[in-house]
Amino acid sequence: MKAFLCASICLLAAWVVHLIGWRLRRPRHHTAALLLIFLVVPAAAIGLVLAAGWSLRIPPTDLPGMALFYLGAVGCYLIVYAGVEETSPSLVVIRALERAGSAGCRREELAALVDDDSFVRPRIAALQRDGLVALEAAGGRLTPAGRRAARAAVALAAILNIHDRA
Repeated sequence: MKAFLCASICLLAAWVVHLIGWRLRRPRHHTAALLLIFLVVPAAAIGLVLAAGWSLRIPPTDLPGMALFYLGAVGCYLIVYAGVEETSPSLVVIRALERAGSAGCRREELAALVDDDSFVRPRIAALQRDGLVALEAAGGRLTPAGRRAARAAVALAAILNIHDRA
């Protein structure tokens, strides 16, 4: 239980640093900043424990489990953060249907809500900001980091049996 609490406290501390950092000034490269925060906070916590001479009395055999819990929770958080960082088309449709009540919405009304200006351009700008896409006069291309991310996404889609409808 002590191992779980320590890993959870590190996770909470990293989230608080993230919250404070974003309140003060949102970084230009969100993903890189989040990764840095979620890596530095537990490292700083370990350094603090060692420097202060504290003994948490956590068996070394619990350390891999702590690390896996922390990394899994961070991965889940990063996925959720990416989903709420920009407005989701699904969320826009659901909100419109909720506002419409029992009258509902016509397909054309819903289609008008999901346009390039609201969804495609901001996402391309975010990909460019994160260094995954390079825009050129003729269009865009993946950077080396973008190619690695694309390969990882394709592999995950294959593992999850998700097929592209295009």
